[in-house]
Amino acid sequence: MDISEVINYSESDNFNAKEIDEEAEHLASVQDMIREQIALLEDDGFAYRIVDFYDENEVEEYRAEKHGHDARQRDIKILKSAISSPYFSRMKLRQVGATKRTDTPSMTKTRTLRDCSDEDLGEEVDIYVGANVIFYRGKIIVYSHNSPLGNQVYSRFEDGKIYYGGYTYEVIFRRKFDIRDGKLIAVFQDYSIEQGGVVYDKFLAHMLKVKRGDKRLTDIIPTIQANQNEIITAESDGSIVRGCAGCGKTMIMLQRLEYLNFNNKINLYDTIIVAPSENYKSHIQPVVDDLKIGAARRLTMAELYRELILLLGGVKQSERRALKNSAVVGDEELSSAVVSACYSKDTAKKLLAALEPVRASYRERMQNYSAALVGYVEEREWNTSLPKPNPPAVSVKLEKFPFIPPLGAGYTKAKLYLLLLAYVYIVGKPFKLNLSLYIDEGQDYFPTEYKLLYTVLEKKFHIYGDENQQLDPSRGIGNFDKLRKFMGDEKYFLNENYRNAREITEYVNSLLGMSVTSLGLEGGKVERIDMSVLKERFAQHIGSSDDRVAVIYSPNDEETAKELCSFVPSNRLYTVTQAKGTEYERVYACGAMSDAEKYVAYTRALAELYVVD
Repeated sequence: MDISEVINYSESDNFNAKEIDEEAEHLASVQDMIREQIALLEDDGFAYRIVDFYDENEVEEYRAEKHGHDARQRDIKILKSAISSPYFSRMKLRQVGATKRTDTPSMTKTRTLRDCSDEDLGEEVDIYVGANVIFYRGKIIVYSHNSPLGNQVYSRFEDGKIYYGGYTYEVIFRRKFDIRDGKLIAVFQDYSIEQGGVVYDKFLAHMLKVKRGDKRLTDIIPTIQANQNEIITAESDGSIVRGCAGCGKTMIMLQRLEYLNFNNKINLYDTIIVAPSENYKSHIQPVVDDLKIGAARRLTMAELYRELILLLGGVKQSERRALKNSAVVGDEELSSAVVSACYSKDTAKKLLAALEPVRASYRERMQNYSAALVGYVEEREWNTSLPKPNPPAVSVKLEKFPFIPPLGAGYTKAKLYLLLLAYVYIVGKPFKLNLSLYIDEGQDYFPTEYKLLYTVLEKKFHIYGDENQQLDPSRGIGNFDKLRKFMGDEKYFLNENYRNAREITEYVNSLLGMSVTSLGLEGGKVERIDMSVLKERFAQHIGSSDDRVAVIYSPNDEETAKELCSFVPSNRLYTVTQAKGTEYERVYACGAMSDAEKYVAYTRALAELYVVD
């Protein structure tokens, strides 16, 4: 094999030609085994046929055959996607003895479920780790990064050992690979017992550069860091992850959902990702697809409030129809004074006090209804024409309460929050609700909102956010410590920026007096330009067709907004709020902005930041 065609010696400077050739040959061997496995799965003998519907045995036999065929088709799809990059790391392990410590492996699950017994790996073994488990003739040739064994590839190896299946293993070395389009591009050895442990980590910088050229958001499976993996794999029923812009909060959240789903610790159909905007939903979609966590729904907080209201009994049908058939929106069009008033503790207390007579009346009517229903069941046996009693229902009109400011005709998040608060107080919580919430950009919600969700769900949730990205001091949490009473003290802090070019991170640090650790790539650009230059660039169609370009402005700067709308395509133009949770190769941050808005807008830029005057 001519390895000079597939390997980058400048990146793989820890190795000699023989070692690199061995890795390239191993990759080719694994790919051949995958192709053989695909051929065997495709030749399963299944054929669609007509069955006798009235023959139960034949129907059941065909159903079993079809079920097995569908499972094989799913495996084929996973294997075909794996050929181009079947693994990203190799650990060479040496058994040094038994240990009382045991793990419960679920290592043999792909992103669908498969089981296998524990095993003794042998005295010396090579463990290759990838996104999915890969079998060949009943033996695992690639372990999933989500499995108890495969996940240890992210460890720091502080004592030079790993523990698995009742045995202790010494880590001889760890290598990481850049494999793309079926070719071995580069090899990195970032841990070696012969060289005293951790050698260096050029792999992270290399992969950041590789992913920089991708036109879409991608997963971070090969580059997960030890402190990120701690959050991903934590045994926790609720937590708060505080992290600076660019630290990977959103990706950590999505990777955690994949990890929990792989290990059968979560039901994705009962999981909701609370998204800050519609733009965010579409932005994370590629990663959701790659990680196969699409069963977890993405809802804005306003949509979540609507759904919770519709799950309640006792709400009038006319109100249900109005909610189902109306669009819900955020609070962007409401003034800060109105928003603050709606989410204040004082407003909540006044509303509940005003609703006390309604609540008492509803409970009395429910008691009467229950008694009538018992009588109906008893009399129905001999009087079939007896009408069934109707359960009581209520309707809350917020405009009747003078302490609630005008909220308009539409369903804003603030209105839906107050309606949910009111209905839960009157009719009670939904019955047997078991939702798991993963809330991104969590700094933008009020303590009262979290308290209401905790009351409704009767469980903690997972919050990811950054108080420094709260754009308006009067719109949001202020400090996550306010949630300690019911969320507890389980918090994680991340202060390393991997996303932005170092020049951008250091510029933001200097401008805003921050101390974020810059671990991104070098070679970024920060430049101040005039609005006329931006107009000229779009007039020449520079960047206008590039989906990695964003023009960002403050919604408070109406003059700049009006000017930008006259020449920037709508699919490139975002308010700071709309840009939250997203990233772009090139960002034009335009007009007057607060410090918090600058922080958010500037850190959307991966490589090029233009501050437009």
